[in-house]
Amino acid sequence: MYKSNIENWVILLILSIIWGSSFILMKKSLVSFNYLEVAFFRLIIAFFVLSPFAISSFRQMKRIYILPIFIVSIIGTVIPAILFARAQMYLDSANTGMLNALTPIFTLIIGISFFQKKWNYTAIIGIIIGLLGSYVLLLPSKLNIINTKYSLVVIVATICYAISINTIKDKLKGLKPIDIAVISSCFSFIIPMIYVIHNGFAITMDKVYNHLLSFLYIIILGIICTSFAIILFNHLIQKTSAIFGSSTTYLIPVFAIIWGIIDNEIIHNHEIMGILIILIGVLVMNYKKLE
Repeated sequence: MYKSNIENWVILLILSIIWGSSFILMKKSLVSFNYLEVAFFRLIIAFFVLSPFAISSFRQMKRIYILPIFIVSIIGTVIPAILFARAQMYLDSANTGMLNALTPIFTLIIGISFFQKKWNYTAIIGIIIGLLGSYVLLLPSKLNIINTKYSLVVIVATICYAISINTIKDKLKGLKPIDIAVISSCFSFIIPMIYVIHNGFAITMDKVYNHLLSFLYIIILGIICTSFAIILFNHLIQKTSAIFGSSTTYLIPVFAIIWGIIDNEIIHNHEIMGILIILIGVLVMNYKKLE
């Protein structure tokens, strides 16, 4: 049991490092590519990495899994990929990472509201503290309509993640983590490929050839931050709980901030205060699990 708990926390740390680095990678990719290209290339690369396992994974597919897999693919993968890339055009990578810390808050709210998840007063207090932290984080942005708008875009993305996390935990227990990742990547592949075909495959490839360094960042996003991370994440959710899995956001902001500082981003006092309040809220929500 103790060994299993250590393994879970190690996976949590690895995922936090990977996803905490994804925001700066998106920022660097957006130097040469638009937000749809960054999002869709990332998903296409993830599909090709996972496609060798497709036949084996689809053999495990049952009719009852179709709708949950579709939800995980579109709401949990395609939409957040687009929203995060769009927001990253206007927000610092550190800001985006900090807002992502709201994921476990929304995971619990959606779990209670739609998945019959049990709740207690500690959880409700944690939610209130977390939402207060998000208010502090966004408060100065009220003076900047653009920052407010794209901060809200990130928050919508975290709600999408929360829906996906609860769906995996509640509706896809019978599938292995690798199978969920592979099958969902096949669904996620359709919209990006339509985009590439619509824009002209030759033109798209020519742009890639002329911006190889930026495309390298997208390759890392597709292989490490999407394919590998999703398999690990699905494994973690199935072994623990939706709330514990979403708690990767304990550490994601830390690594996002570190990368932001390295990239000469300015971190404000209210942002540090806001993220600390959010993390306190998440810790309160998980209090009994950490005892």
